[in-house]
Amino acid sequence: MTEHDITRTPPAQLRRARVAFAVVSIVVPIAVVAIGLAVLWSWMPQLPDRVVTHWGVSGPDGFGSPALYPWMLVIIGLALPVIMAIATLLAVGTHWGAAARFMGAMAAGLSVFAFVLALGSVGAQRGLTDAAEVGDVWWVVALGFAVLLVVGAVAWLVQPAVAATQAPPLEPSHVVRLTAGERVVWVGTATMPRTPLIIMGTALVLVTVLTIVLAIGASPAGWIGAAVMFLVLLALPATAAFRVRITPEGLTARSLLGVPRTRIPISEIESARAVEISPFGEFGGWGWRIALDGRSGIVMRQGPAIEIVRRGKRTFVVTIDGAEQAAALLQAYVDAAASDPKIDRRTVGGAS
Repeated sequence: MTEHDITRTPPAQLRRARVAFAVVSIVVPIAVVAIGLAVLWSWMPQLPDRVVTHWGVSGPDGFGSPALYPWMLVIIGLALPVIMAIATLLAVGTHWGAAARFMGAMAAGLSVFAFVLALGSVGAQRGLTDAAEVGDVWWVVALGFAVLLVVGAVAWLVQPAVAATQAPPLEPSHVVRLTAGERVVWVGTATMPRTPLIIMGTALVLVTVLTIVLAIGASPAGWIGAAVMFLVLLALPATAAFRVRITPEGLTARSLLGVPRTRIPISEIESARAVEISPFGEFGGWGWRIALDGRSGIVMRQGPAIEIVRRGKRTFVVTIDGAEQAAALLQAYVDAAASDPKIDRRTVGGAS
C-alpha cells in the first residue's frame, strides 16, 4: 500500500480487461479495415474516374478520386480507433473501469461505421459512367449508425465488467477526534493541472485571433467567433479551480466564478474517506464529471480525493491535496452527528 489509500483494479482482472479491450479496439478494426480495403480495391475498375465524396441536401455536391475512400476507411476505421485505444491504455493505468470499457466499444463501433460508410457509398456508384447519377445515400449513413450501435453493444458485452477495488478505511494516523463543541474548519483548493490549462489558454488565444480576423473582414461569422470566445472565457474560471470547505455543517465546493457549486449537508453524508482517483480511467475525463458507475464529482487530476457516500444520492468525489486529512475531519463530523444529532456547532476552535 502506498502513502494514499488506493482504488485500483486487481491484477488478474486488469489483465483480462486489457486483453479483451485490445481485441475489440485494435484487432477488430484491423480485421474490418483489411476486409474493407480488399473489397474496395476489387471495385475500383468498376467506378467512374471521379466519384461522389459528399452529399448535400440537394444531392451530390462533392467529387474526387476513388482512392479517397480507401484512405477514409483507414483513417476513420483504423487510425482513430487505434489512437483511442492507445490513449485509453496510457491514461487509465491500473484504474480500469466502465470508461475504458466504453472506449473499447466505441473503437470497435467506429471501425464498422467507417466500413459501412465507405463500402455503401462506393457500392452505389459501381457501373456508373457519371457519378452524379447516383441517388441519395442516406440509407448508408443510417445503416452505418445502426451497425455502430449493434457492434458497440457486442464489444461492450464481450469485455469483462471489472471495477476498481474499493480502497480500505482511513489509516488510524488520519483519524480526527473532536472534543464536544469543538469546531474545526478545513479549506483547500482543487486545481486543474498545468497541461489542460495551457490547452484552454491556447484555445482562447486562437479563438480571439479568429474573432478579430472575422471582425476586420466584416464576416457574418464573426458573431460565432465572439460567442465561442465568450464561452471559453467563462469556462476558464468555471472549471480551472474549486474552493473546497469542510465545516460541521458539511462540505461546500464552488468554482472561482461562483458557479458551478455544490453543498452536501452533514445529515446527508453516510461516510467519507480518502481514495486515489484516475480521472480518465474512472470518469472518462477531467472537470465536473459523472462516471458510468453512478459517481459524480470534481475530478481535476489524478491522485488523492475525498469520497463522500451520500444517503439516497450518488457518491461524490473531489480530487484535492490533503484529501486524507479532509476526509478524516468530515468523517469525524459525521460520527459526531450520528452519536449526537443536536451536536453544538458553535465556533470554539480554530481552523486547520
